[in-house]
Amino acid sequence: MTSLYQLSHDFRYQLDELFDENGEATPAFEEFRMQLGNKINQVAAYVLNCESDAAQCKEVADRILARKKAYERKAERLKLYLAENMKVAGISEIKADDRSFTVKLYPERDDSVQIDDGIVFPIELCNIRAPEPSKTKIKAAILAGEPIIGARIIRKDRLVIK
Repeated sequence: MTSLYQLSHDFRYQLDELFDENGEATPAFEEFRMQLGNKINQVAAYVLNCESDAAQCKEVADRILARKKAYERKAERLKLYLAENMKVAGISEIKADDRSFTVKLYPERDDSVQIDDGIVFPIELCNIRAPEPSKTKIKAAILAGEPIIGARIIRKDRLVIK
């Protein structure tokens, strides 16, 4: 089977032979043009198929990504549920019977800075490159005993399942 590239290459280099001495197109010219037209149609149909396949792949990928996100959200909700119930029961560690995993609860282990909306902080509590509050600097200031209006340190539990 001849490629479109080969047909167009042959057409360009045989163009002089496809016309008679009066400049009239020979039947070979029309046959060549028909072959080129058929090949162009085939390539165009293949392009449409590729685009359709790509669209179908995107739809599948989007569905899989949505499912992945749903599973991640479900796991986070279940971890919160597990941590809350372990805390209520006063349990900090549980091991599976077959020792395939361990669940540990570290109460109030993680802390982060919560910043209220619309609060303007002094420049020494902001990042150098971007004019936004630096949670690291604000945390250090709070831990040093400075009163920072509009910011506080929040302690969170950490649940580890290994």
